[in-house]
Amino acid sequence: MIVFIYGTTAEAIKIAPVIRRLRDRGVQTQQWITMQHTEALVKVMGQLGLGEPDIVIAHGAKGRPLRGSKDVLTWGTTIAGWLRRNRKRLKATLPENTVIVVHGDTMTSVVGAYIAKRLGLPCAHIEAGLRSGNWRHPFPEELDRRIVGTMATVHYTPSEEATRNLAKRKNVVYTYGNTALDAVLDHGDQAGAADDPFGVVLLHRYEFISNPQLVDDTIASLQQSPVPLRLIVDVYNRETLEKSLAKSGGDRITIIPKLSHDAFVEMLKSASFVVTDSGGIQAESALLGLPTLIHRKTTEQGEGIGRNIVLSEWDLGRLTGFLSDYESMRHGLERPEHSPSDIIVDDLIARGYGH
Repeated sequence: MIVFIYGTTAEAIKIAPVIRRLRDRGVQTQQWITMQHTEALVKVMGQLGLGEPDIVIAHGAKGRPLRGSKDVLTWGTTIAGWLRRNRKRLKATLPENTVIVVHGDTMTSVVGAYIAKRLGLPCAHIEAGLRSGNWRHPFPEELDRRIVGTMATVHYTPSEEATRNLAKRKNVVYTYGNTALDAVLDHGDQAGAADDPFGVVLLHRYEFISNPQLVDDTIASLQQSPVPLRLIVDVYNRETLEKSLAKSGGDRITIIPKLSHDAFVEMLKSASFVVTDSGGIQAESALLGLPTLIHRKTTEQGEGIGRNIVLSEWDLGRLTGFLSDYESMRHGLERPEHSPSDIIVDDLIARGYGH
């Protein structure tokens, strides 16, 4: 049995290629979700063909998405109670060859690794070994992945640097990239640029949204874009970004709701550029050769940096420079030699999990 524990839409998107490949090979899987993202997660699971969850560990914070420390505490208490009530039953009923798989650097990643430990099961960590070198940036993601790394028993690393970071660990498997690559490539090759140029903006991380002055200054800088911008919002960032946008007084930015992954990938393929703080989009943009500015203090991923991707370090001068010269950074799609998801699936099966 291969059990995937996840709770956010980004995790679902990156895990989906692995689950689809396992199903194609007749491997038994289950999905246990924490609903860190609530309705949005359920919606994206349907869009990705993942179906219904086998177990709902928690319904977010009493049905609400996690927005602050109080919600996290409520959510964590619910999960602790669930584990206390179900631990003995799960230990008695799960097959001996069960492994729990977690992804990335979310609070659910930590929860999943801890559940595996309490159940006496091995834990496989997809997108392991990434390190920014600064626990404050990104926060809390850098702490999350370090904690998961201490509990995981198999580590699927997406880069050579991540592999070196775990050189002292056992069972480290280099996957030649992020499963986000398969999430994009499963939709086909790159489309052409749109007839009416536009840029895509997705800024949602806690460390950015919780810094009002940085948000206001960033939106003001984006209003100087040479092409119209589509600013993607969801329940977590909508209020903050709408307030900042109203204060900016410009007309270059249009708010759009969060899209399905299929629709988002198609939009990326025809965009002029992207400004984002998302690590997943960094991997997708690197693959597509799409000019991209990563609006973060630091990034734990090296994909595309110095080629078609620039790190802002929250330097607004670097942002405005990118907006004026993004076209010089464009490259074509370079299909990778290896599929990260295939490597993970082959390794899980070779270890005897799922049969």
